Amino acid sequence: MRVRPYHSARSTAVHVYHEDDDCPAGRAVPWFDKVEGRRDCEPCPQCVAAVTSCLDRSAAAEVS
Repeated sequence: MRVRPYHSARSTAVHVYHEDDDCPAGRAVPWFDKVEGRRDCEPCPQCVAAVTSCLDRSAAAEVS
């Protein structure tokens, strides 16, 4: 499920933001380290793949 973008507040964390609630890397970020927004971070590749696959399934359902 798509959520508002967030990233880790830790300086040692990978500088990516997450947009998918089912992303394993995003789920590993503790609640107290989550910061809302993108803040000069790259999109998380796992979130991008999940969002893209959901959009592909939605488009296929509409065509059927």
